Amino acid sequence: MTLQRSFDTTLRCVALPIVASDIGKALEELLVLWADPRFAPVLNNSTVRPHLLIVVNNAPDADLEEARALYEAQPELASNFAGVTVRSADLHGDMDRYERKPRERVGTFGARAGPNFQFFKTMEMAAAFGGFTLQIELDCLPVQAGWVEATQRVIDGHASAWVIGSVYAGSGELKRDSQTHLNGNALYRTGDPLFQSFAAEVWLPRLLLRIKEDYTLPYDCWWALERSKASALEANEAWHLFQVFDSFMHSDPFIVNLLCKSTDSESYFKVFDTFCRLGQTPVFFHGAAMNRLRRILIDHPTDTIRQSMDRLTGQRGSHHGAIDFKVKQRGIAPGGQDDQFQGLPFGEALLSAATAQLLAYPGQVGTMPPDVLRSREIVGNASPIARQFDRALAFARRSGGP
Repeated sequence: MTLQRSFDTTLRCVALPIVASDIGKALEELLVLWADPRFAPVLNNSTVRPHLLIVVNNAPDADLEEARALYEAQPELASNFAGVTVRSADLHGDMDRYERKPRERVGTFGARAGPNFQFFKTMEMAAAFGGFTLQIELDCLPVQAGWVEATQRVIDGHASAWVIGSVYAGSGELKRDSQTHLNGNALYRTGDPLFQSFAAEVWLPRLLLRIKEDYTLPYDCWWALERSKASALEANEAWHLFQVFDSFMHSDPFIVNLLCKSTDSESYFKVFDTFCRLGQTPVFFHGAAMNRLRRILIDHPTDTIRQSMDRLTGQRGSHHGAIDFKVKQRGIAPGGQDDQFQGLPFGEALLSAATAQLLAYPGQVGTMPPDVLRSREIVGNASPIARQFDRALAFARRSGGP
């Protein structure tokens, strides 16, 4: 039987995988942050609202209702999401195992069985919403408001992909055979039956097979491992898988993934600056430091993510990264007022990227090229993206810029 491919490339779902112990402070902090205008998911009235899917590893109905109540306690979120669903993955025993530093092989399905099976359950649940799903964890924070629109622009640049993810942005820490993996905080084409078939019939079975060799293997490192073992000379199974499926796995730097300590979190902005210079403004920061940053951002409601990061490190960052407001953002060249830029008029897309860069490097406001200000004039005052840019520009000028 031939599966019918889905051509829907809209972001239809945001999936948040958590464990039962996250229902409380951690989940509440993230939802409070999303409800904050500084980090609101959606800015444009015309944007398609994704469904929020919260998946818990294993929790009774009472805990699921508590999670839903935390969402409903932030009424601003109702205008940003099409709805909310909270479900348990119903994982038990060895399927719910998670050992950060395993000393010996104990469980049948590996040391990362819980996150692995939860991922596949989440992908299966998200299929009902169609299109693409953005999976983000509690330690993955947006750099500014309008991250649903920004994520849609990422999808539009990879319309044929099944997985769109970001590589590790640091150095050290990772095994050679998995160092090029795409982090699990990523975009997945869950509304496509072909992707669902791949996940259930190829990804999961091969992952379980590889876990027999590497007890600690997580789901998001599996494809990098297969690629490292692929041999054209041997024509092994990994090579045949690579030939067929690698073109559906796309890398994009929209998430900055780091394992750095909180005191070294300036590294996030070094990576951010690198990709801004290349016209690929990141949308999210991901890593353990973000767990502390959530609380700081909430406690300081006028901070930008840059200012709260300075509080986290205990010292003011250099902020000398030169903004290079790329007019050719994500490969789309500018044109007239009516040009469309991946679902947004070009001017709005440029202003959105410029806003993120202003908030990260306010001291560099003087380097902003005339194209940005001309776009602001063209877009007009009715656009919420333009108003967001105005606030960022005023902040940058107050912070010492010209």
